[in-house]
Amino acid sequence: METFKMIQARKAIRKYRDEQISDDQLHELLVAANAGPVGMGRYENYRLTVIQDPQVLGKLTGIYGAPTVIVISVANGDTAEALSAGAIAHNIELAAEDQGLGANYNMASLESIPSETVPEGFKPIFAVTIGQTDETFTPREVPLDRIKTNIVK
Repeated sequence: METFKMIQARKAIRKYRDEQISDDQLHELLVAANAGPVGMGRYENYRLTVIQDPQVLGKLTGIYGAPTVIVISVANGDTAEALSAGAIAHNIELAAEDQGLGANYNMASLESIPSETVPEGFKPIFAVTIGQTDETFTPREVPLDRIKTNIVK
């Protein structure tokens, strides 16, 4: 899908089929995550945790039955890390939808992530729920006044 059309078609998915994503699909999501922009190139301040274990998923709240959750964790939690983690999450979501997968940002589940799931010294800051979906992604008109804009020339 062309990038601009994909951006116009992006939507939050909260209904997933009872079917795991493939290893190839996961690989593409991890490539997209690792291509994310990170402030000052400090990739060592981030960790990705892929949760597919049904027992662990069962402990998470508000994941809409997603069979895969990717958690982005940060070392310090400062503003720059939070912004970079958001860019990583967005890359994951766009890559998921490019593959026809459903995805949704999910910060509501962060408090329910078992502490032993995330590497020591890191704090989960974003989660993305991912799974097979029957939803379709159709580009839509996006009104230019959704976000008020000032143009300075």
